[in-house]
Amino acid sequence: MLTELDAVAWPQLTHAYGEADDVPDLLRRLATGDEEALHALYGSIWHQGTVYEATAPAVPFLIEVLDAPGADAAGVLHLLASIAEGSSFLAVHERGSGGELAEELAEELAEELAWVAAARSAVAAGRPVYVRLLSAAPSEDTRAAAAYTLAALGTAHAGTAHTGTSHTGTAGADTAALRERAATDPSPLVRAAAILALRARGVLDPRALADPEPLPRVVAAMAHLLAGDPAPAGILAADGPAVLRAVGRLPWDSDDPLAWVLSAAERDWPTQVRVLSAWLAHPDPMVRAGAVYAAEDPMRTWRAAAAALAPLLAARLDDPDPAVRFWAASHLAAAGRAATGADALWAVVDRAPGLDATAARALTALVALEDPRADAHIARVLSAPAAPPPAALTGHERLSAFIAAAGERDPAVGRNRALREQMADATRPVPSLVFDLRPLQPALPRLGAWATATRAALLPAIARARPGFERDLLIATAARLHPAPASAAPLVPALRGCLGEQNPSTAAIEALGALGPAAAAAVPELTALLGHAELTVRLPAAAALARLTGDPAPLLAEAAAALAAPRAWQRTEALFALPAAGRAAAGLAPDLRALFTDEDEWQSMRAAVAYWHATGDPAPVVPVLVRHATHSPRGLEAVRCLAEIGPAAAEAVAVLEAAIAAPDRRPFNHDTWGHDDDLWRDACTAAVARITGGGAPG
Repeated sequence: MLTELDAVAWPQLTHAYGEADDVPDLLRRLATGDEEALHALYGSIWHQGTVYEATAPAVPFLIEVLDAPGADAAGVLHLLASIAEGSSFLAVHERGSGGELAEELAEELAEELAWVAAARSAVAAGRPVYVRLLSAAPSEDTRAAAAYTLAALGTAHAGTAHTGTSHTGTAGADTAALRERAATDPSPLVRAAAILALRARGVLDPRALADPEPLPRVVAAMAHLLAGDPAPAGILAADGPAVLRAVGRLPWDSDDPLAWVLSAAERDWPTQVRVLSAWLAHPDPMVRAGAVYAAEDPMRTWRAAAAALAPLLAARLDDPDPAVRFWAASHLAAAGRAATGADALWAVVDRAPGLDATAARALTALVALEDPRADAHIARVLSAPAAPPPAALTGHERLSAFIAAAGERDPAVGRNRALREQMADATRPVPSLVFDLRPLQPALPRLGAWATATRAALLPAIARARPGFERDLLIATAARLHPAPASAAPLVPALRGCLGEQNPSTAAIEALGALGPAAAAAVPELTALLGHAELTVRLPAAAALARLTGDPAPLLAEAAAALAAPRAWQRTEALFALPAAGRAAAGLAPDLRALFTDEDEWQSMRAAVAYWHATGDPAPVVPVLVRHATHSPRGLEAVRCLAEIGPAAAEAVAVLEAAIAAPDRRPFNHDTWGHDDDLWRDACTAAVARITGGGAPG
């Protein structure tokens, strides 16, 4: 075995970590079943989805290793499938924002794409071996992995067409073998794998929906759903819980079995809601926990799904299982105004001995609903004296015990390290809230003018808070809750007190600037900051002074120097501050317009915003802003500027109305997708009203 291995000039080839001279030893160790060798090859000849010069020469030896008595044939087959679906490093990592590739890299990309094609062809050459293993390997895991590799070659086949090599005949033999295994293999695992491999080739067999075992039935239903046939959705609802543990053995599985099963209906949110409704009512807490966790994807993706699932999650806030309660509260916290169940959410907060992770998320959901109980609770927390954490925060202990027990009962769940670590980290007890704002961090940015109790508690809390992120969070919240100059008078002294330190608070500087002339008492402190060593302090201070005094000269000097600086972050800082100069920045207009096409999308967008404020000319600005008007933080700024431009931005209306009416969304933060979507739709709605003459700037 591997007799020809030394005939390859491995030191002259490269992989992800340089010279491939280590490949022969790794392949020999792989033939003995060495798991570390398999892991190393996963990092070198295939690395995070990309393949390399040494990959194709290694593939024939990987195929040969499949027959080694001690080898992990299933693991090697999985590696071969990954190679067949691999891509070029440059194609994945080096494209610009518009998908283009730098001209000087084109030749290198062509070479890499040749490696990709060679690797795919090399894997495809092993089809007869995979078919033999599919049919005759003693291990059901090996037979299932062989089906997985053949499924990957359904994609790889198209990629090898240009090489002149034809696999049409062998591909037909593959399909015949997969059909036979899907119908007759004694293992439900193998039948399920063969059904999924057939689906990858566009082949569906309705007879599999009546398989005597639940796993093949479920994957057959998934295959039909992926093909656009919703009829078998009832199978997922009925049989999904029964395969919770078995799914983990399929090569296709993610770490979250029920979420993976549900993903087959990702384009059909009503079906997802029906399936989840059945799972959430299941008597097994493992199923309910998996179901409530899986609810996140449809809620994040479909606005209507969030509205439909929120009441189902609210009903699980008193579930006896702590994991179910945690994920229900987490998704409702992220759902924004789609959250519901205010009384159930308040019960979670009210019965917690401290704001543990579940209660903190319930509080965030209540804030989205503008519930006055949340306002009063946050005010009490901010006003409480510093104290050690309560001794009896049992939620984390109960959840940790649940996770440990789940791993003992079910290895498929126990191996889900990523989910276990995420849950454990998110549910660690937290200290007293006066000097640790982690539990309040998601809730504070969502407070509005309705939170009058919190507004009164914020100024003393700012005085007590530690400098840095904690205090800046409170400052930003206070600035938002004191928007009118008349109500901002008590805020100015507190903000001035944050400017005389070695590291003055940028949040306080920006808040004073937003208050405008009402914060004129802070001019001496802000003027002193013009001599600060850090540009990130000087520019915001200059911008604040321009708004407070009407004198843009310091800002223009700092911004002009930063725009000419060699580093992108310096230009970004200047572009963020420059709108405060207004028309006085007209002399910088040519420099700003040159940045409209910058490959840094933030610089491009902010240059357009600054140009508008500097010139008042919407003609060159609106097309740039429309291009950036995507569901993202950058897009949010672009839309707000379009609202300021008003009727002259008429060409943006169709894009904005489409964004408002879209049934799906593209959230830009993992934990705040609903809140982000609320902000996005509100901004688009305000912009349309302003542009069409029906409202003031948002």
